[in-house]
Amino acid sequence: MRLIIFNTLMGVCAGTALLLVPRFWAAVRGERPPFLLLGNQPVSPSGWAATFGILGVVLTSLGFVTTVWHPSAPAKDYIDTIFGEPTLLLGVILLAAAWYLGRRPDDEELDPAALRAVLTPVSWVVFWLGVILVWCTLAIIRFNVVGSAPREEPITGLLHDWPMVENLFFALVLYAPAAIGCLLFPAAVRGRGRAAWLVLYWSWTIAGLGFALFSAMNFYTHTGMFINIGTDGADYRW
Repeated sequence: MRLIIFNTLMGVCAGTALLLVPRFWAAVRGERPPFLLLGNQPVSPSGWAATFGILGVVLTSLGFVTTVWHPSAPAKDYIDTIFGEPTLLLGVILLAAAWYLGRRPDDEELDPAALRAVLTPVSWVVFWLGVILVWCTLAIIRFNVVGSAPREEPITGLLHDWPMVENLFFALVLYAPAAIGCLLFPAAVRGRGRAAWLVLYWSWTIAGLGFALFSAMNFYTHTGMFINIGTDGADYRW
């Protein structure tokens, strides 16, 4: 069985986007929430446009391929929908953000009120992405969609006999917090109560770190898995 797996790069980019979007909004509003990690640099529309554009191109292209061609089907023919389609929608949203910001000169200060007006209709696209992620979360839990890593995969393969560990990690640490942030996005954009904004900020921070760190680790674990499968006698467990 040969697999074409690029959910590693998709996960890192999706996690990075979840980390950066609320921090961009905080920077525009002049807020300094904990774990901001942006320093005191002024907001550069072209810099953020380039950043969102890079992430948007990767997520849109790989999300499209995953949605249409189902490269992971030899392993699990149903998992590409959970991975690919939300990624595709996120990528398109980021490309739209990059296009909007790219049209602004760097010496133009972004007005939070004007940006709020722009984001109000977009917020409902993000909201329905949240609805999709809620059902993805429920599907992961109900149907054990992610399951466990193969025994041949280093690190995560050590939990092969406990499939619910990785399954619940995907559901409760990655997908559920991402869904919560998306569902709260319209309220946070409208500025109705600071609670919605803070919950969105921390839920996307948790999900973003989880996606980015886990997917980055998979560059190592997937490499070891392919070596274990394709090389006689290789048995890398770590």
